[in-house]
Amino acid sequence: MPPIKVTDPSVLKLLKGLNPNKACGPDNIGPRLLRELSEQIASPLTTIIQQSLHDGTVPGDWRKANITPVFKKGQKYLCSNYRPISLTCVVSKLMEHVVCSSIMNHANMHNILYPLQHGFRARCSCETQLIDLVNDTCRVLVPNHIFHNIVFQQYSIIFIFSFSRHTIHE
Repeated sequence: MPPIKVTDPSVLKLLKGLNPNKACGPDNIGPRLLRELSEQIASPLTTIIQQSLHDGTVPGDWRKANITPVFKKGQKYLCSNYRPISLTCVVSKLMEHVVCSSIMNHANMHNILYPLQHGFRARCSCETQLIDLVNDTCRVLVPNHIFHNIVFQQYSIIFIFSFSRHTIHE
């Protein structure tokens, strides 16, 4: 993979796209401030990100995070019913986005990823994977008048689809 190239326009676009209502990280620099000063800080920030990628290091303040337990479900007194949320500084998220975008662009350009891989690719969610699976299954089962019960499980949610002769002929 070629070195990641960070440009002023790409960083400026990311800064202008920040949601000003999101929380700031441990550095107490909020997205509203970064967005309002985007024109002035885009070039220095580009230089910092590019140098960080070149050196293979991340500034120390960018590695800090505020970790908060968030309740999932169940009984509130059990620790296992909480998941940790890491609130990192906004600028480190921008750098993460630059790296992730470059890796995904490279993988897509060179057909590195399996074509049926879903879940983290653009326009390929877990839902589209489920739709493709049901579509492929129906294409095989319906012409042959075969009925099956198929169970799809995603974490604690279970989808049950029944294909029967009665359903097929309707």
